[in-house]
Amino acid sequence: MTKPFSLFSRYLFGIFIKSILAVFAIASFLIYVLDIIELTRISNDASARALMGAAELSLLRTPMVAEQVLPFACLFGALFAFLSLARSRELVIARAAGMSVWRFLRPPMAAAFVLGAAATLVFNPLSSALKALADQATTAIIDQAGQNHGKNVWIRQKSVDGDAILRANSIDTAASQFENVTAFEFDHQGAFVHRIEAHSARLMDGYWLMTNARLLTPGAPPEYYNTYELPTYLTAGQIRQTLSDPETISFYDLPSWARATEAAGLDSARYFQQYYALLARPILMVAMLMVAATVTLRFSRTGAQVTSILSGIGAGFALYVANKVMTDFGAAGMISPSLTSFISPVIVGLLCTLLLLYQEDG
Repeated sequence: MTKPFSLFSRYLFGIFIKSILAVFAIASFLIYVLDIIELTRISNDASARALMGAAELSLLRTPMVAEQVLPFACLFGALFAFLSLARSRELVIARAAGMSVWRFLRPPMAAAFVLGAAATLVFNPLSSALKALADQATTAIIDQAGQNHGKNVWIRQKSVDGDAILRANSIDTAASQFENVTAFEFDHQGAFVHRIEAHSARLMDGYWLMTNARLLTPGAPPEYYNTYELPTYLTAGQIRQTLSDPETISFYDLPSWARATEAAGLDSARYFQQYYALLARPILMVAMLMVAATVTLRFSRTGAQVTSILSGIGAGFALYVANKVMTDFGAAGMISPSLTSFISPVIVGLLCTLLLLYQEDG
């Protein structure tokens, strides 16, 4: 009796694996094509050489973007697979043979979990490495030498004098050079000491060398210095580390990266958040499949309804948005990253289980 079920389980497992991967492949191809078009538009060059360069750069950028749509690939792939099984009456036969919904759902849930684990353990390190290469290529193309323009960069540091917060309009990570710098110094008790405004600041061995600096202390007139030294424990490597996008760091490197950032007195919440989010990805994939199951399994008896399918898609998008909002809270350090990563998919999974119990047993 177990052999036919085992064969049927492998059959279901294969169907859902193929369905989810097919949707993921189509989405990745669309992302790749659209990214080529966007890069061509930005470069304003339609020559064959420019198009080839855009195609190569898009090939490096696409895996990271495609990784974000994997939960939707699971949702739409599961919807397609469930509806195909209902249309071919395989669901009807399985239910008529006495198979409960829980035995039927085991292979699809296993498929979603395996794909989520593979995305975390295999695909994420690959996409992170390709994204880092894409960033390097983009930097070389626009000839910015690692500079970030158009946005403020904030860094918190510790030193022998206390804490300090630095803000810069642009940075050169290769040379550890900050431009248009403002520093706020605090003593060891957290009381504000003074503010420093400088034209530039270069990270040296144990201090920031600021040029054309103005020192503003409460209750005292401004002081001007051609050069000013601000103590720091930071190193050039830690500067590059704290400014790195967590999405460009491999899953296997995130824990050590986060601990090193934390040891330097820098904000490590976003690295821990990315790590736990990747750990929770298999559960998120299973939750997406459960959403698809709640709106499709009853079609073996009643037939598909467009409104129910749309409600399932809406529920999947709501889960993704809720999960994204929670991870943003975790990245900001407002809530524990381990909690924000797991709470949304776990709650949705439990709600879907409750709905399936109601559909199955009444």
